[in-house]
Amino acid sequence: LRDRPFSVTIDPGGPAEREVDALADAEPVRAGEVIRIRTTGGGGWGEPLERPVDDVLRDVRWRKVSVEGAREDYGVVVNAVDPDDPVVDEAATAALRAELRAVRPADQPFFDRGPGYARLSGGATSAEVDWR
Repeated sequence: LRDRPFSVTIDPGGPAEREVDALADAEPVRAGEVIRIRTTGGGGWGEPLERPVDDVLRDVRWRKVSVEGAREDYGVVVNAVDPDDPVVDEAATAALRAELRAVRPADQPFFDRGPGYARLSGGATSAEVDWR
């Protein structure tokens, strides 16, 4: 999956805009400053390449997943010439999913905690309970 790290920005777009650590507890914030917190995705259950194509297309239609996210995360090629009526390219999707499966490591943890986990855990890329 694409790198979508957790981030905290104080005063985004303002004169005192700054990124702070996710676990910052001594960062002063002035009255009226906005705190923007971007969280990583909620994740999901199971292998993204096995998600039903129709479900991914529905998520694109509902704008829960971008066309790029459908391709990069789920291996689903969506033609969105008309953004209100996106369609799946079935042949391109089958080919892309096969290509992505071929380069995936065979031994992956069941739970992917995302790119920020290693930083927050002191270097561990997964927890012992993450493996199938």
